[in-house]
Amino acid sequence: MDNARFNNAKDDLYLLLNRDYPKSYALRFVGDHYGLKNEERYILSRTVFPKGYILETKRKKTSLKEIKGKEIFIDGYNVIITTESVLMGKAFVSMDGVLRDILNVSKKHRITNETIESVELVLDLLKKYRPGYTQFYLDKMMSKSGKLSEALREGMEERSIKGDSETILSVDHVLKNKNGIIATNDSAIILEVNKFIDLPSKIKISREI
Repeated sequence: MDNARFNNAKDDLYLLLNRDYPKSYALRFVGDHYGLKNEERYILSRTVFPKGYILETKRKKTSLKEIKGKEIFIDGYNVIITTESVLMGKAFVSMDGVLRDILNVSKKHRITNETIESVELVLDLLKKYRPGYTQFYLDKMMSKSGKLSEALREGMEERSIKGDSETILSVDHVLKNKNGIIATNDSAIILEVNKFIDLPSKIKISREI
């Protein structure tokens, strides 16, 4: 990746977004102008946001201490895949301060050693900070989602974490209509909820100590 070219593209996209250009149009324009590869365009789309959104996201972000005794609803694949990216050194901090992945995983996501380790890390974090109730939602259309949901339920039971995991057809829609704390790194969901927590970033910090 040409860092100078990419950073110029990043600056130009930020400028256009703050002038209310539609993101898809602005991203295509900037990407074509700088001759960016698909991976670079994908990273830009998940990195750059207008100032208003950045400020609102920072206002909504909550801490681990705040989840104690509260209901937490978890965007299962989003959190687990982002944590996998942390383990593989392929996660980055976006302009809104949220950790995101660059894996661009499709519905053919496979359960790997990194997946199992990510589940363990997420559950260990929840065990330490003790939410009142934990609900994982997994996209039913993802490969092996039932198996992963079962692993989450078993892990929660082993750690005496009160909650459940289920596979559903529209995770985004369900999470956008929940009133508790939402664990996600998905900007589209963050935009619609009152409070969210970036669990993978907490895991990343704990591993660096």
